[in-house]
Amino acid sequence: MAVWPVAAFFLGGLATQVTGWLTHRRQQLERKQDAAAALHARRESFELDQLQKLSDALQNLGRKAAQVHHADMMAGRESRLYGAERLAEELDEAHRLAHQEVRMLSRLVLNDDLREQLADARSAMLVPSAMNRADPRAAEAAFVEGLQKLDQVMDEVAAQIREIYLSSTTGQTLAPRV
Repeated sequence: MAVWPVAAFFLGGLATQVTGWLTHRRQQLERKQDAAAALHARRESFELDQLQKLSDALQNLGRKAAQVHHADMMAGRESRLYGAERLAEELDEAHRLAHQEVRMLSRLVLNDDLREQLADARSAMLVPSAMNRADPRAAEAAFVEGLQKLDQVMDEVAAQIREIYLSSTTGQTLAPRV
């Protein structure tokens, strides 16, 4: 008869231990989930910040490249040669810095495909400024091609920004673009 109270005591102790262990495991899992959510939020915040800076830098690059192209076209009106004269120091430096900023920010882009598109667009934007004493029509064609690539990559950056905003507010993602 004295066995039942002892068994109940041990079963109660065992139940307390199991409950404590289950509570500990649940709390551990919640901490891991919280840490993963915080890491994801920091990653999204970083990516969003970099993409917004990159978008601004791409717009600046387009403006500086257009200014350089215009200056080269105007300087070549008399000689009928593109890039025949040296650019003003300030314009040349502003153009170089715009390329450098895009290059620097491109390195921090997480999406490999977008990073490749950025490198391609940046290279295409360098072609006209490397054309010294060239045919103005060829320079114009190279400039237009560079602007098209720049425009495409700016669209892609904007799409990435929209996708981050959409996923962070609703948990959804955009359908893949073809």
